[in-house]
Amino acid sequence: MPRVGSHWIACDGRGRPRIVIRSTELRIGTFDGVDPAYAADEGEGDLSLESWRREHRRYWTRSCAARGESWSQDQEIVLERFVVVWPPEHADPGT
Repeated sequence: MPRVGSHWIACDGRGRPRIVIRSTELRIGTFDGVDPAYAADEGEGDLSLESWRREHRRYWTRSCAARGESWSQDQEIVLERFVVVWPPEHADPGT
């Protein structure tokens, strides 16, 4: 489980390190507990909650199936906010 203040290396689709992030907020919730602001802050797709739900449902269904499990939108998920701290040209202001 991540911790607030911990650092992570985010990689691109080929597994190459691209940025370092620092966790700033963590909470446990459910799929249906994600709100439009969180979906927009994640910055993917068209930033809508509908897009967030569609793509994450697809991802978690596929990931669980690969492990021989089923995914349910009632399962708890970790919701994380973070800032980019490296490289400097991509770092969030004030980090």
